[in-house]
Amino acid sequence: MTTDWKSLAKETAHSFDADEVRGMWDVDFRRATRVFLTDHEDEIAAEPRRWKRALGKTNAIVFGLAKRLAPPRRLVFALALLLTLLAFVERFGGDSWPGQASWAFFALFVTVLALAFLLAMELVDKLHFKDELVMARELQAQLVPRVLPEIGAFELGGFNRIANTVGGDLYAFEPLADGRLAILFGDASGHGMAAGLVMAVTHAVFRTQLPVDPSPGAMIQSLNRVLCETGNARSFFAGVYALLEPGGAVTAYVAGHPPVLKLDAEGRIVARLGAGSYPLGIKKNATYTPVSTTLTTGEMLLFHSDGLPEARGPSGEEFGDARIEHLLSRKAGARPYEIVSALVLELDRFLGRVACDDDVSIAAIRRKTA
Repeated sequence: MTTDWKSLAKETAHSFDADEVRGMWDVDFRRATRVFLTDHEDEIAAEPRRWKRALGKTNAIVFGLAKRLAPPRRLVFALALLLTLLAFVERFGGDSWPGQASWAFFALFVTVLALAFLLAMELVDKLHFKDELVMARELQAQLVPRVLPEIGAFELGGFNRIANTVGGDLYAFEPLADGRLAILFGDASGHGMAAGLVMAVTHAVFRTQLPVDPSPGAMIQSLNRVLCETGNARSFFAGVYALLEPGGAVTAYVAGHPPVLKLDAEGRIVARLGAGSYPLGIKKNATYTPVSTTLTTGEMLLFHSDGLPEARGPSGEEFGDARIEHLLSRKAGARPYEIVSALVLELDRFLGRVACDDDVSIAAIRRKTA
């Protein structure tokens, strides 16, 4: 067996990107720091002395790292920290003794080996689950259509971007035999595999209920009942189910999801469909109030997950609803896929090199002009 270090060095040199290196500090490290400091932010911020705040942050980061390791690996991590501390004390302490420098060097060498061992074990775990996650992602991708065709009197546009390997956002447009169009749009709680499982259950119930009774009341009750029976208080689906008649009449239920925006032919928001309510899967006996409207020629419904307005740029500022509304006013008369594409482009400009912390989904449906 040979190890081609030369090729590895060339590949590293050729793919080196200074922006990515800066991003390790500006984006990756700061994101990791936020994760470790989440449970201690208030306590640290309340400390008036700067040196104690710095000490508190360091303690929270080290504790966060140790907490996420398996117990045997915590011992290795603790040993590495102890040896580093002892080497520092011996190297910079007052009195010296014969062999002190050699002992400090040995301690640091063992520390490097221990940390390399931990890194190797974590990488092995990551590789072990990678294939399963990739398979889950491929299966999930089949549930969210990338291309939405024109359906009867309506034209569609959609976009979905997941924050992790597996996402929880879902949209589906299903034409029924009588000419009606069933729409499911929503966002499962959490991120990653847990959200993907909730999303898959929701999609399965939706497809099963359609041939039985696609009416909004029956669909929302079925979704809520099954999600309550299969999940817990932390696994739910904030979503919208709508049924469109060929003539443009719309009946929808909005369950814990951002309101659906109704736009006129000039791109103005003329209605927000939906009010505060429980997401599906939290309360088995929850009641939901239907909302109704009618799409006239050229009018559009815009759906988006909360990942769009809540996306944060490099400065921590949210994308916000105001940006969405401003862009819509500038895209008057645009087709659904053009609206969706413009929102995605604006979001990418806003984020820069920062990745979204949450899944982002957008869908639009417009009643065709003559």
